[in-house]
Amino acid sequence: MLILRFARHGRKKQAFFKIVAAEKARAVQKKNIAELGFYDPLADEGKGICKVDAPAIKNYIKNGAQVSQSVARLLVKNGINEAEKFITTRVTKPKKETPKPEPKEVAEETTPKVSEEVVVETATTE
Repeated sequence: MLILRFARHGRKKQAFFKIVAAEKARAVQKKNIAELGFYDPLADEGKGICKVDAPAIKNYIKNGAQVSQSVARLLVKNGINEAEKFITTRVTKPKKETPKPEPKEVAEETTPKVSEEVVVETATTE
């Protein structure tokens, strides 16, 4: 089975990607069947440049090649709508609402207050 995927090229932190057709079982061995275009995300002030061979890609998809998620999104963005069926959306589970704990009432201080009365004793002389 063939797969259309990215092949990373370039230096560290300056990557660009070639869109290649590869055998799915041998994709790790980097034996590519055809080079179908490239994508440079850093070019044009970070906007990216993408050039693809649209007729060849449409032919591969029509003949049963799979397309990776990231390549499919790039192809749809560039007008190749045949790749739209390979984009899957993530289904997220709804978050469980955890009951919020009730705020505890602050108890009044139970320690007795010490009264500070000043007792003045006067000495009387008779």
